[in-house]
Amino acid sequence: MDLITVNLKENMPPVDIAICNMELEIEVAKVSGVKAIKFVHGYGSSGVGGAICSAVRERLFSLKKQRIIKDYIFGEDWNLENPKCFKLITTLKNGYDGEDLNHCNAGMTIVFV
Repeated sequence: MDLITVNLKENMPPVDIAICNMELEIEVAKVSGVKAIKFVHGYGSSGVGGAICSAVRERLFSLKKQRIIKDYIFGEDWNLENPKCFKLITTLKNGYDGEDLNHCNAGMTIVFV
């Protein structure tokens, strides 16, 4: 599979557990041949403040710097005008269903593994 979806906010875990789950999913994806992961993390619309979203963004910056991941695209930048988005979509064997494309969804992030 080229692109998988992982819901980090399911069951409302504490931030540290959500980040551990994200890192585990990245490692599993790398050995499984997955090209990208769509992480659903929310953006704080429930009034909680988006703690998972903020932590995910901070950790992805670090993971990219360490070359553990190739890159990432925040949901609000997930559109065909973004060259990184276009490149990923054109490399997917099974295509992309476009569900979140061009919706400016700050509650998700696409990670290139």
